[in-house]
Amino acid sequence: MVLSQIIVGVTDLDAATSRFRSIGFDALDGGVHPGVGTANRVIPLGAQYIELLGVVSPEQARETEYGRSLLRATSDGDRLVRWSLRTDAIGDVAERLGISMEQRRRLRPDGVLLTWRAAGLALALADATLPFFMQWDHAEQYPGALAATHEIDGADVPLRWVRDREPGLWSVGVQTDQGEVVISG
Repeated sequence: MVLSQIIVGVTDLDAATSRFRSIGFDALDGGVHPGVGTANRVIPLGAQYIELLGVVSPEQARETEYGRSLLRATSDGDRLVRWSLRTDAIGDVAERLGISMEQRRRLRPDGVLLTWRAAGLALALADATLPFFMQWDHAEQYPGALAATHEIDGADVPLRWVRDREPGLWSVGVQTDQGEVVISG
């Protein structure tokens, strides 16, 4: 298993996209999550990616735990809300940990249907200190590997846990050609 993504919950997806682009990141339109009321932008980093996740239909978002969780998490502003680990044996992971697995999908704006399986998402929605697990059905569709115009030094996204706070994901550092960019939430 490897770190797959860091999810930044945002109150205004377009404003967050502009903010990340202004510091040099290529934020690609990822599309809408069907039936959930959310959409995303993807910042590819090679082996990982940052996902900007926002509510685009509050009515729909209030109908699902996924949407309600994001609305709660961003009620005071943008913040790091979740993280995931990528595996090529998600069934084994789910069985070993006794967690449920579900099929997920979204349509990219270019019409490509992305499909993956997620496990432990319900636990991660309830407790942001816990990761969830993902396995992409088609490895070539992995969002981290999308072409981007920004330059990243290496493929690792180092996580830093702040020790004087309650457990949680508080900041992420991304090493770029211009130095480290720290995303705090």
